Amino acid sequence: MKLLTLVAGLVALLAGQAPALAQAYPEKPIEMIVAFAPGGGTDVAARSIARYMEKYLGGNARIGVINKPGAGGEIGWTAVAQAKPDGYTIGFINAPAINALVIEGKAKFKMSDFQPVANLVYDPGVLVVPKNSPYTALKDIVEAAKKGAGAVVIGTSGVSGSSEHIALLNFQRLADAKFTPAFFGGTAPVRQAVLGGHVPAATMNLSEALQIAREGQIRVIGVMSADRSAYLPDAPTFREGGYDVVAGATRGIAAPKGIPADIIAKLEKAVDQALKDPEYLDAAKRAEIPLQYLGASEYKAFLDGATRDLEATWKATPWK
Repeated sequence: MKLLTLVAGLVALLAGQAPALAQAYPEKPIEMIVAFAPGGGTDVAARSIARYMEKYLGGNARIGVINKPGAGGEIGWTAVAQAKPDGYTIGFINAPAINALVIEGKAKFKMSDFQPVANLVYDPGVLVVPKNSPYTALKDIVEAAKKGAGAVVIGTSGVSGSSEHIALLNFQRLADAKFTPAFFGGTAPVRQAVLGGHVPAATMNLSEALQIAREGQIRVIGVMSADRSAYLPDAPTFREGGYDVVAGATRGIAAPKGIPADIIAKLEKAVDQALKDPEYLDAAKRAEIPLQYLGASEYKAFLDGATRDLEATWKATPWK
């Protein structure tokens, strides 16, 4: 009887400590992995949200942004997927690029290896040309491509299977034209390529093109969104140009699968509160980060849907 009483007391003690342990999180610095180099759209989004998440996690919360670029994001995403699921390693993931890696069968992870926390950003794709380009509209670049199949090279900030590449495949299918993709694997190199006239056109995300477009260094001839962007209202959409291409990249936070539900809830709440913080909203507006929040369950549903859509695209038009 004494033994049973002792066991029961121990169980009750541990049960009583569990909430206290959850409330103590985080007790040490959190690593937030970005799978791309500093200066790109994902890096900017991560660094801008990190200190506001610290504020709402409370206590002495500290989040360090760690860049692990390479292989179109695979290196950083693998690091997140394989991390200990204790809440001290989280990272930004980018759909549909991450889904595409899984569908290709070359990734060292599955989408089920991640526990979504929250999505922050939806950034539509754009097609840009150098400022002195003869192409002033989508129809111009389509006509040039039709004169010589593959003659028009279009750079992408991603790799084969990235959101930009898949959007380019959809564009050429709708236009009945053939382009030659050039994969630069990052925002900075593709920007330099188009600025230097090394490629006649390039795709990237809107946020990554805004500054140099406003400065007149490049020309945006198409935005891959349903409506014109408030950030660049003079730039026409692909739909206006006659091509129904709506595509972009999301940027959200995920953790390794198996992370305790209460920690996910705490991280999700911190993101939600940060995205309602007037100071953060002002900072995001000044940084022109195109915010679109999804909570953990909505974000998971979105990622699952993106995977299903890409699986259908892969069967119809494999990109590798």
